[in-house]
Amino acid sequence: MGAIEVNRKFLSWLIVLILVGIGIYSIWYLTPKRYTKTIDGVFYQLGKEGVIEPIKMHLDGKLRTHINGKKSFHGAVEFEGKEVPQLPKDRTKLEMYYTGENFSTILSTSRIIDAAGRVAPDFYFYGSIYINDDFTAFTIKVLVNESNDAASPWSESDGYMITAPAKDRDEAMITSKELIKEFETKY
Repeated sequence: MGAIEVNRKFLSWLIVLILVGIGIYSIWYLTPKRYTKTIDGVFYQLGKEGVIEPIKMHLDGKLRTHINGKKSFHGAVEFEGKEVPQLPKDRTKLEMYYTGENFSTILSTSRIIDAAGRVAPDFYFYGSIYINDDFTAFTIKVLVNESNDAASPWSESDGYMITAPAKDRDEAMITSKELIKEFETKY
């Protein structure tokens, strides 16, 4: 056996190991991962000073990274706070289907129709959500008013907003403007 044959054999094994490593990493990278996160934010109304209340936004679902680097998410969304509009009792959980385009909707897809817990398809739109590319900042145009009437018209002058992460109204407004502008400039 010559030195060239040994080097060729070594090189072949090295290439196989590198390809196996790339394959394992790709499978890990592209496999959906459990995503459970609670983010502190604020609920506020445009056209009025101050914050209505600090809130917590809970996300629980699957986060997937695609081969192009974009992220997608499918899961439940909950809001914790006294003043933030809550989901009516006859609704299933709020869900978000995010496909990586910096925008999605938060909605409930079913209504509970009887005491046995049976459900019927019935869409209830909670709001429009703008998200940054790395899925760490959110702002929501809430389409539900204080009396929990679904799909009330949203207005730039007095619409309700949820922004997370944010500690106060000023931080929330800056984050909100950045996220909405990011979406509008891309699309």
